[in-house]
Amino acid sequence: IRTPMNAIIGMAYLALQTPLSPQQRDYVDKVHRAGRNLLGIINDILDFSKVEAGKMVLEVAPFGLDDVLADVAGVVGFKAEEKGLELLFDARGDVPRTLLGDSLRLCQVITNLAGNAVKFTPEGEVVVQVAQVSRTAQAVELHVCVRDTGIGMTAEQVGRLFHSFSQADTSTSRQFGGTGLGLAICKQLVG
Repeated sequence: IRTPMNAIIGMAYLALQTPLSPQQRDYVDKVHRAGRNLLGIINDILDFSKVEAGKMVLEVAPFGLDDVLADVAGVVGFKAEEKGLELLFDARGDVPRTLLGDSLRLCQVITNLAGNAVKFTPEGEVVVQVAQVSRTAQAVELHVCVRDTGIGMTAEQVGRLFHSFSQADTSTSRQFGGTGLGLAICKQLVG
């Protein structure tokens, strides 16, 4: 499923690099954006299926925390800038910069949380904070917090937040997009 979607996205990107009439550019740009959105949905469904089937394997390899946060900034930063939001990262001084774990999945979780914060924040800021909770010779426990000046949620909406195919309310999928799978996947990955 991903291979043909990547081909569509890639060909649309290449077409956008050529001389096009304004109408053609608009059409191809819409195909490119829709393709990227559809690929995101496909990835969510495939990840969700893997987690549900117990087939998600987390990697254990050395990685740099600053690299993960830079990747998050690269993915989420453009949308934040587009909306005029300030996107801030605060990794406390006692947090080790080299860790052992699955950097791709850590990046996926933080990107999803920060992306949602940007999506639901019309003005102000989004802050990604990483703090050390505990540390032994073999392990470190980190707390990642994403805080925003967004629209907020009711207690009922918070209760549905990490459930599959669930969103804050039914109108959000039309207004803000999304499948309602991202946070459910994040919850299972963190668990």
